Amino acid sequence: MTTTLRTRLAAAAFAALLATPAFAQAPSAEQIKAAREVIEVSGAADSVKDIVPIFMDEAKRTFTRTRPEIAKDLDEVLKALTPEFTQRKEALMTEIATVYAQRFSPQELSEIKAFYLTPTGKKLVENLPGVLQASYEKTSAWSQKMSQDIVARLRQEMRKRGHEI
Repeated sequence: MTTTLRTRLAAAAFAALLATPAFAQAPSAEQIKAAREVIEVSGAADSVKDIVPIFMDEAKRTFTRTRPEIAKDLDEVLKALTPEFTQRKEALMTEIATVYAQRFSPQELSEIKAFYLTPTGKKLVENLPGVLQASYEKTSAWSQKMSQDIVARLRQEMRKRGHEI
């Protein structure tokens, strides 16, 4: 799976989590810490580990396309800005941990972490990127075929009613 695809999948998954209504009570610092541990052992943190360099590379390519002569200066500025934007990634990880902590009790977080530390949990973490990539490809192909089939059937049925679409 490409880094960009992995990042997009992770972002989509995290956005879905963040969009889900939360429980009314704010989680404790201990609960957030436990949730952060789950994120780490589950491999979810790995999916956003390279997100800052990816954004920075994209920004550099955007500017150097029309101004290649500023590449060296851009590199220096990007290097200087990296800590600032790395902190934002850490803030995101805390927000994601809060989402987990709002949805799972401390006991559940402990059980989830324990699962990820088992051989099966480790195998899941190891294989999940490939599973997600293959699932994405299957879903994409299925969606395209489904869309074509629906349009073809609609045309066929509408033709029976005297409509060409």
